[in-house]
Amino acid sequence: MTPSAHLMMSWLCGASTVVTKRERILITLAGLTPDLDGAGLLIDWLTGTTRYYQQWHHVFGHNLVFAVSIATCAGLLAHTRQARVWLMSFVAIHLHLFTDLIGSKGPDGYQWPIEYLYPFSNTGLTWQGQWALNAWQNQLIWLALVLACISYVRRKNISFFELFGSKLDEAARSLCIRLNARYFR
Repeated sequence: MTPSAHLMMSWLCGASTVVTKRERILITLAGLTPDLDGAGLLIDWLTGTTRYYQQWHHVFGHNLVFAVSIATCAGLLAHTRQARVWLMSFVAIHLHLFTDLIGSKGPDGYQWPIEYLYPFSNTGLTWQGQWALNAWQNQLIWLALVLACISYVRRKNISFFELFGSKLDEAARSLCIRLNARYFR
């Protein structure tokens, strides 16, 4: 899955279950955190000699211990509905892991395993039907997520652009409202 799909999917987990912007942001960030283990890509790019990304992506952030830890942090940072924020953060992280498991095969056919039980086990989970990152299935899921996010603007007047600041959020909501008035009367 692409980072934008993970973003929308995680935001929808929060938008569908909590009320405050803070809670939605906590859940969204929790759903994105598994890819922190991909930071090795920057180091690899800067050094030109290391292979940290290949070695550690889908390991440190893509496991049960990490999921429980991040969900707990999100729950503790929530001012209200801490249990709900914990649960939805845990769900958002697992949606991230699930979608990586089903749709993150590389262009060379490599099925990137998820080391879900790390550090207790180095056995990676794979699925034989895993499709490529740029496959039509991921594109269709991405489109469905975009439409779901647009429906939240139409129904609840909230958007995932709230993560990036109030001006961008207002512009996105305003655009959706204008398009809705013009094309979907």
